[in-house]
Amino acid sequence: MSGIPIAARPLDPAAFAPFGEVIQAGLGTVSRVNDGRADRFDGVGRLERSMGDTAPTIAVYRIDASDLPHRVPLLERHPLSSQLFVPMNAARYLVVAVPSDADGLPVPERAEAFLAAGNQSINYRPGVWHCPLVALDRPADFVMVMGRAFDASADCEFFDLPEPIAVGQAS
Repeated sequence: MSGIPIAARPLDPAAFAPFGEVIQAGLGTVSRVNDGRADRFDGVGRLERSMGDTAPTIAVYRIDASDLPHRVPLLERHPLSSQLFVPMNAARYLVVAVPSDADGLPVPERAEAFLAAGNQSINYRPGVWHCPLVALDRPADFVMVMGRAFDASADCEFFDLPEPIAVGQAS
């Protein structure tokens, strides 16, 4: 597979921090709730939006399964709002995030790839370039939550990479 080669590593909250938050049980501040039958983990992430009085969008994505190595020819970002993905029935999924340069353009040579487990959610910060979500091993459904402008195109930008990113699995 040709392209800028990067290896996907297990999703880790500290490594993903430049791009957003990893949301999973066991992180944040724990308190016992629901008559002592549940643990609540607070402070694991926050939704952000810069669009005034618009309501967040909640959608379900059903994603066909892909394999590694995976070729990423296109990136997207949402400059006005964060974007949260919560797996409903995923085995593993691929997360690729790319930092921006001073002009806000992606820097593909600095892309990072993560292998997320089915019990991990991700929340991209506003303006983070990323590849569309990739389900691995089997098709998967995800809940997606984000702020939206009345015109969705105002909060969605795409970038065709001059050379695709080729994501393999770390050994």
